[in-house]
Amino acid sequence: MKNILRAGILAACLSSAATSTAADAAPAANAAPVYAPYVDMTAWPTPILDQIGVQQGIQQFTLAFVVAGNGCVPSWGGVQNIGPDNSSDLLTSIAGSITNYRGQGGEVAVSFGGANGEPLAQACTSVDALAAAYQTVIDTYNLTHLDFDIEGTAIVDSASIARNFQAVAQLQRATAAKGGALHVTLTLPVMPTGLTQDGLNVIGAALGNQLVFDNVNIMTMDYGGTINDMGAATLQAASSVYQQLDLLYKAAGQSKTDAQLWQLIGVTPMIGVNDSPGETFTLDNAQNVAIVASNDGFGALGIWSIGRDQACAAGPGGSASPSCSGVAQASFAFSAIFNKALPASWGKGVTQNPSYGGNPGGPSANAPWSASQIYTSGNTVTYQGATYRAQWWTQGEVPTAGGPWLKIA
Repeated sequence: MKNILRAGILAACLSSAATSTAADAAPAANAAPVYAPYVDMTAWPTPILDQIGVQQGIQQFTLAFVVAGNGCVPSWGGVQNIGPDNSSDLLTSIAGSITNYRGQGGEVAVSFGGANGEPLAQACTSVDALAAAYQTVIDTYNLTHLDFDIEGTAIVDSASIARNFQAVAQLQRATAAKGGALHVTLTLPVMPTGLTQDGLNVIGAALGNQLVFDNVNIMTMDYGGTINDMGAATLQAASSVYQQLDLLYKAAGQSKTDAQLWQLIGVTPMIGVNDSPGETFTLDNAQNVAIVASNDGFGALGIWSIGRDQACAAGPGGSASPSCSGVAQASFAFSAIFNKALPASWGKGVTQNPSYGGNPGGPSANAPWSASQIYTSGNTVTYQGATYRAQWWTQGEVPTAGGPWLKIA
């Protein structure tokens, strides 16, 4: 569906982008389209990336969300500061989970922003301070992929948006000077008719500040009213954004081919029951979106979120839950559909193993529990005839006492 843009919208978006050539100076997207579902890392219990990833054959995750803690300090969800001077069970669990997952061939991106909390771009008042805050997270988790989820009041804060892209472009240049690459995605709200004026302004600011981004990841969810076919609405939104990006790049003197434009499209639906009443993204919707994404060469697919990719105990229906989809489904059914459509990987590649139970580089999986052994998130042990999985760092805590141990068999 063709989306019509007024000249005023283009002028607002392109006033600072017309002379930029940075977007053509580097690859516009990853080598191959990927499925990178969001994971709420502040959920309880803390998600175990290697177990989910290896058991389901998922190649990469987008970890959400890093926002400002106390001032210009990066934190998980505003509750746990990140950096070398900080320690906690949550930080140990996340770091161990990432390490274990990478050991199995997986990779991660960290997403900054989201719907809640204060974005670092608003809390940090200078480009250098903001770049330093991002660098702290990059160094902590050895990141090569960053996502910026810009929504709510942040999307209308033009000063913080410009500061954000100046800081990230600075980091990209510094990384390139060392022979590396820092991949960036921009996650924005959307309507079936395409990006809003605010979203277009964000893209204009990114181009104008010489940011190189892999794709524009549109949040095809919560449109605010009854949508009979969320799959069709998702594809309409993708087509609309395709047309918008085509016009933006042409006006900036950086025309893209059809394949390049589709690779600039990322799509992330909220699976199952959405926050807006009357909106439900079904498994059939996922199948239809997956077919088009594969055929047209979308740059990415995601879901909000991996923790919701399972049926609710109460059955289908109800309001949106942070821990289940609200539709009848097998566990990780949405992931299976999208992962098959876009199976490429950022890392060395995960080999699916449904029986995987822990990190082979640490304690042997399902070995008898030892009081002297240090266990981290994802390690499994046997004790008194049962199998337990560590949810965070632990030593000397008997599995039957609960605490860090979850009985799984």
